[in-house]
Amino acid sequence: MPPKTIGPRRSVAIELILFLAYACFSASWMVGSIVTPDMVHEFGLDAIPSSVNNAISAAKILGNFVAAWILVKLGPKWTVSLSCLLTCAVVMGALASSFPVFILARFLLGFGGAVLMICMTPYVVYCFEAKQQPIFIGLNNAGPNTGNLIALLSVTAVRTWLGDWRAVILFYGAFSVILLVLWLILGRGYPIAPQAKTEQAAPAVYRYRDGMREPFLFRFLFTMTGRLVMYTVMLYLFPLNPEFTVDSQFISLMIALTGIPGTILGIVLAEKLKRQISLFRFSGVAQSVLFFAMLLTDSASVATACAIGLGFVIFISTPSLFTLPARLPGATPQKVAVILTLYWTMAYILQMAIYALIVHLANTVSWSVAMYFTGFYSLTFLVGTFLLPDFDRPEGQKPPQETSQEPPEGGREER
Repeated sequence: MPPKTIGPRRSVAIELILFLAYACFSASWMVGSIVTPDMVHEFGLDAIPSSVNNAISAAKILGNFVAAWILVKLGPKWTVSLSCLLTCAVVMGALASSFPVFILARFLLGFGGAVLMICMTPYVVYCFEAKQQPIFIGLNNAGPNTGNLIALLSVTAVRTWLGDWRAVILFYGAFSVILLVLWLILGRGYPIAPQAKTEQAAPAVYRYRDGMREPFLFRFLFTMTGRLVMYTVMLYLFPLNPEFTVDSQFISLMIALTGIPGTILGIVLAEKLKRQISLFRFSGVAQSVLFFAMLLTDSASVATACAIGLGFVIFISTPSLFTLPARLPGATPQKVAVILTLYWTMAYILQMAIYALIVHLANTVSWSVAMYFTGFYSLTFLVGTFLLPDFDRPEGQKPPQETSQEPPEGGREER
């Protein structure tokens, strides 16, 4: 069967549904965490069990690892359909009659969100031209922050209106159900990989073992893992810090809030700058300076200003950074999916291990030591920016293998 055509209007509709679906997943995740004390009280538990969040973490690792495999087996449209269906498992959590069922729903929610995240960039690669890709990849990367902010800003009013924690979860889960229906109506698939024209041509399917041979994968992982750990610490651990100069929860909120305007600025810069590697290095230097200045200052005003600046500089480079897998030689949606699958799987495993060490340092040594360790580990981003490929070098300086940025014939012609 020939591949279905995805026209410009359909491409925008697909992008909008994917963005909203991931934002709703993030909102459901956040709301589920917020109402967990109510759930614990109803089920008669003594304390909030770690499995509430560990279920999400484990699901994200597993979901990221198998996402590219599912994409090959089911095809793009039905892989997204499955992921959206799994994010609707939040409804099952709202109706849970026991704590294990609630945890199972959290696991399915996280698994669906992880698979959905892997599917988003390949759709951008197939549906949009290279100049448009930073816009939509940047938009996709704003999805988690958008969902979290929607939840944080609305959940108090929704809880006051509906009262019961189950009704609150159902309220947010209903949007995921609506988006699943819209996807089934409007969603389209694309060719997984170009067909080889000769026996000597490259294999049509890009597999995990091919991705593991890609040096870019490990350079990208090294670069991004420090930033991922720092951002996770600032959102989920730092608010508990009792020793900081200013209210630590306020600092974390400032970093989260400035992520969205930072992403918008990053999209603009991705289009304006001639060499994106300069943006990466500026972002790395600014991130390190602002983070350590925030830790060292005794001034609440300076700490707040550093936090606001930190949120901006973290996200101004994100739209460009996540276009790099799509700019690799011979990039296809399938290759991009495999690279991102391997990246996110290894990144979350590293993030969990380093995060556990930081929590241990905060509990057994001091918060200051834990935060300084976070800052020094985050320097991998600055160092890594000197290891990433510079696809925007003047033509005469490009290595032979990087001279072509166009996907192989067949990667776009079906549109």
